[in-house]
Amino acid sequence: MPKIGLRHMLLAMVIGLSGCSYLGLSDDDDSIAAGTDLTEAPKVSVQRIENLELGRLFDGFMLSAVAIAPGTGYYEPELRVRYGGQLGPDGFFEYDFVARAPDDPSTGANAPITARYIRADTELSTDMLRAARGVRIWSERDSVEGRF
Repeated sequence: MPKIGLRHMLLAMVIGLSGCSYLGLSDDDDSIAAGTDLTEAPKVSVQRIENLELGRLFDGFMLSAVAIAPGTGYYEPELRVRYGGQLGPDGFFEYDFVARAPDDPSTGANAPITARYIRADTELSTDMLRAARGVRIWSERDSVEGRF
């Protein structure tokens, strides 16, 4: 019986295991076959804007906002631009601060405010801000603005 070296056995195992993911044989396929709903929950508005900061970059600004989510576990915070990226009627760029809710949105609704802080950032180019007076970020209950 020929001797098989340890390197050859490891190589055979690596090749065999890499073929599983290539052929689509993984544990994730079981949940798809079972009819699991893969659609994500829509993003919802945060409750209140706590802070807005405009930081200067080499070629533009960085817009950062901190808000209070309706509960704990909210994720993928985003500053979603209004008016298709065009200036609003009063010369402000406007954004909605939204986040994706967890599986059970009522979880953590009574948590302290500090446990519900979330932050979102977006870059603003100098070209888009030439005629703008500032930016405004909306939440469910209020808005906060920063002027240039």
